[in-house]
Amino acid sequence: MRLLLLKVAAAMILTLSFSTVAIAQPGKFNQFYMFLTRSKIAPQWTITSLVQYRSYDVDVTDSRLFLINTYADYKLKNAPVQFGGGYMYLEISPYDETGTTKKTILEHRVFQQVTIGHKLSERLDLSQRYRFEERFLFSDRFILRARHLLTANYKLGDVKTGKWTLIGKNEIRMNLDKATAFDSYRLWGGAGYKITDTFEVETYWMSQFESGGIFNFGVLSLRKSFDFTRKNKI
Repeated sequence: MRLLLLKVAAAMILTLSFSTVAIAQPGKFNQFYMFLTRSKIAPQWTITSLVQYRSYDVDVTDSRLFLINTYADYKLKNAPVQFGGGYMYLEISPYDETGTTKKTILEHRVFQQVTIGHKLSERLDLSQRYRFEERFLFSDRFILRARHLLTANYKLGDVKTGKWTLIGKNEIRMNLDKATAFDSYRLWGGAGYKITDTFEVETYWMSQFESGGIFNFGVLSLRKSFDFTRKNKI
């Protein structure tokens, strides 16, 4: 059953990739790759770093976006609440309306966030992340944006030793300093597999709804965790 779920998820992403590329304009279907590390450096402190790359259609060389992101979180001792903040560097490469010409937009982003965890049962966990971003595009454009991300994780198999998790997410992003407040809405669905206690792989299908249309992503995410507070480190 577990192997079947992985095969179905992989087949869905590959099938949609090849069937869509022949009829879609650039950006209607996209690839999304991410590598994330999470390091616990003190009992209440965690540092997260990630590299993310997105490409148009099935051509991984046709860059849509590249970003590097690092942030720190502080977890309260007696509550499932984390306060954090960080910095993000982005290179965004959109096509024009004809779908033939691209440009590159550089962005520097500073953000603050609050993450709240909710354990509903032994199998089901929810988390909410509220993030405020100060976006600096070029040297003369500034956008203030708010984001709310809701994530649900449902464990399959044995609660303690099971390796599979079903994952669902939805996120709304709103501009706070523009005439049009709505930025975009994202809906995710997928599964995660724990290869080891500290290394996981996740695959998703993600749809992003914007005023300009719907943009779909096949997502592959690799996650590695470290615990530098342990006495016997590996």
